[in-house]
Order: sequence, then C-alpha cells, then structure tokens
Amino acid sequence: MVVNLDDGFQFLVRKASISSGVALAGYRDTYLRRRIDLRMKAVGIDNYPTYMKLLDKNPNELTEFLNAITVNVTEFMRDKTPFMFFRNEILPEIMERKKKSKSNMVRFWSAACSNGEEPYSISICSKEILPADWSISIYATDIDEDSLSRASKGIYSKEQLKNLDSSIIHKYFEHSGENFKVKSIPKLSIRFMRHDLTSEPPVSKYLDVVFCRNVMIYFNDKQKVKMLNDFYNSLSDDGYLIIGKSETLPEEIRDSFIPVNVRDKVFRKAL
Repeated sequence: MVVNLDDGFQFLVRKASISSGVALAGYRDTYLRRRIDLRMKAVGIDNYPTYMKLLDKNPNELTEFLNAITVNVTEFMRDKTPFMFFRNEILPEIMERKKKSKSNMVRFWSAACSNGEEPYSISICSKEILPADWSISIYATDIDEDSLSRASKGIYSKEQLKNLDSSIIHKYFEHSGENFKVKSIPKLSIRFMRHDLTSEPPVSKYLDVVFCRNVMIYFNDKQKVKMLNDFYNSLSDDGYLIIGKSETLPEEIRDSFIPVNVRDKVFRKAL
C-alpha cells in the first residue's frame, strides 16, 4: 500500500502524540508541518515514514521532536508594555483588594513559560510593587522539558537581559561566569513543571493572574476554547488573563472575559 505525503504526516502526528502523551492535534497542521520539516532536515531525512522509523529506533529523537514543536522566547520583557501594565495597574489593584481580605499572598500562572524569562519577569515586577513581607507563588509550565530545565537554573546571557534596566539587573541577578544568574528571592516560590495546555486540566485554582502570551496562535479553535475555559476556572473572582498582542479570544469564550486593556490584551474574569 502506497502512503501519500499527507497520510504519512497525519500518521506521524498521531503516533508521536500517543508515544509522548502530548496532544499534538491541538496545533495547526501548517505549523506542525513547518516545524517537523525543519527537524527532519536537521537529521537528513526528507519523508515522514522514514522519520517515523527514526523515532521508533531512537527514543532521544522523540524529545528532540517535541522540542522542535515549541517556540521559545529568549529575552526578558521582549514586549515591555504588558509587563508595565501588570506592574503599574494590575498589581496595585490586586494589592488593595488583598488588603481588604487581610491576605498577603498572590498567585500567578505563566503558561508556556519557555526558558523562564516570563515567570522571572513576573516575580521582578511583583517584588518591585508588593510589600516585602508578601508571599509570591508562580506556577511556570511548559511541555518542553529542556526549556524547563534551563528555566529552573535561572542563568541568562547579557543579551537576554538587554531590555532590563541596569538597576534591576544589579538587584535581581548575580554574575555566573560570563552570564547572569537569578538571585534567590525571599518569599518567592516559582514551581517549574511540565504541563500540556491542550489536554491537561489547569494547574491550580484561585489564581490572581494567568499569563499565556503568543501561544494560542499555534492552536486550533477547539483547543483554544478548552485552554481558555481552563484559565477561566483557574482564576479567582476578578482575576486577570494576559494574552499576546496578536491574539484574539474565540467568539465562544468572549463573554467569559472583560477587556481591560485592548492594546496589551489584558482581560478580567467575568462573573
């Protein structure tokens, strides 16, 4: 039986999904094809059936395959304005609300955190605004285990820190050879964990802010709705959702979130 190119591609995606436990069907075919083709080119293979044989023979290739699917941001605050809005508008509002309920703990989720720049940026903004004795808890998740390993080490090059003020770098980083390492920050907990947004339930509930920026563009409509429903259920009343500037909420989910900042794609959970 002759397998055409499209059948070979779909079979590869289904087989890799089963082997890895990652719901690759949640990604757009055009995106998957582009990323898989680049990986095949890197290992000198020009067709899907042959690449499937490599996946069968070499378990390490499955890890490389999954890593090729993910897209990693490599700079702190590459897009500054959403973080400035988080720092200058959202955090003061959360702080006042927490004081009324006599709470001194805030909880955030950095979904698809890549190499850790986003959760560390969240922590820096929080420590700059919130009282020193407050506790900050951040769930930082991704499907790429290599990225999570790098993120947990907290070591970055000077180039990756270029968007940060020198005073912030001095305050929150220390030299590690030619690079910079995130300092240990009291009252801060970042939990790095593997998580698949397309198939797994939310990591927690009663979160104050969920960041999921520049990820939805790779998902189909069904997976977007699933993911956004999870975010809705994970947020506390009046919690915030921050997505990428080029992203939009599907029509089925728009009533669940109230726009707060249209330019920076900041939303509040609707009650």
